[in-house]
Amino acid sequence: MMDQPKDPTLKTTARSLALIDRVREHGGANLPLLAEDLSLAKSTVYKHLSTLYECGYLVKEGDEYHIGPKFLGLGEHARSRKRGYQVADDAVRELTDATDEEIDFVIEDHGRVVTISESYHKWVKYPDDSNSSRYRARMGTYYHMHATASGKAILAELGRDRTEAILDRWGLPANTDNTITDRRTLFEELERVDDRGYSIDNEEFTEGLRSVGMAVDQPDGPPIGAMSVSGPSYRITDEVIEQNIVPALERTVKSFEQRVANDRSDGT
Repeated sequence: MMDQPKDPTLKTTARSLALIDRVREHGGANLPLLAEDLSLAKSTVYKHLSTLYECGYLVKEGDEYHIGPKFLGLGEHARSRKRGYQVADDAVRELTDATDEEIDFVIEDHGRVVTISESYHKWVKYPDDSNSSRYRARMGTYYHMHATASGKAILAELGRDRTEAILDRWGLPANTDNTITDRRTLFEELERVDDRGYSIDNEEFTEGLRSVGMAVDQPDGPPIGAMSVSGPSYRITDEVIEQNIVPALERTVKSFEQRVANDRSDGT
C-alpha cells in the first residue's frame, strides 16, 4: 500500500480558489492586480482565470473579472441543504418581529462563522449620520468567532480542544479596542457564556454595535448554529438585554430546536 501524502491538497486547485477569493475581496480585479496579489506569473494567472471564465465561475467586464452568477445556485444549495438551515428563515423572521432589531443566523464553517439567514426590521433604526452598513450582517459573510456574539455562543459549546484548534488557525485578531485578544480572557468569557446561556458582543466586532447570541442545539452533535440580535449600543442596554432580548431569544431558539427535533423523529 502506498503511503498517503502528507499534504493531499492540489496546488492548482488551491490557486484557482485563491483567485476567486481575491476577485471577491476586490469587488472585481484585472489580471495584473491578481498576479501581484498572489505573487504568480501573469501567464499562470491567465490560465486559471480563463478556465474559471469558461466554466462560468467568473465573468469579465472590460479587463476586470467578477464573480459569476453560477455561484448563486451553489450558495443557495449550501444554504438550504439541511432542514435545520431551512427552519432558520422562519426563526429569523419571528425574532425580528419580537425585537425590532437586526437578526442573523450563522453556522460554524472551518473555524469561522458564516451568515446564512438574516433579517432587518422594516423601520429604519439607525441615525441618518451613521454608517448603517457597518451594522449589517451579509449573507455568506465570514466572521472570526471570538469577536461576535454568535461565534462565542458556539465556541462555548464546542469544547476546549476544538476551540484551541480554531484559535491556532485563525488567531485572535482585534476588530476594535474591545475585542478579546488573549486566550485566557476568552476562555474565561466562554465560561460565563456557558453559565448564563447566552453571549454578548460588547462593541467587540464593530464600534457602536452590541449583539446578543445564543447557540441553537440539536439532539446530538455540535450546535446547528447560533442566532443573534444586534443593534446600536445606545439602544441595546443591559436592561433591554435582560428584559426583552434574552427572553425573545430563548423562545425563538427553543421553538427552533423543537422543530429540528420533530423533523428528526419524523425522519424528514
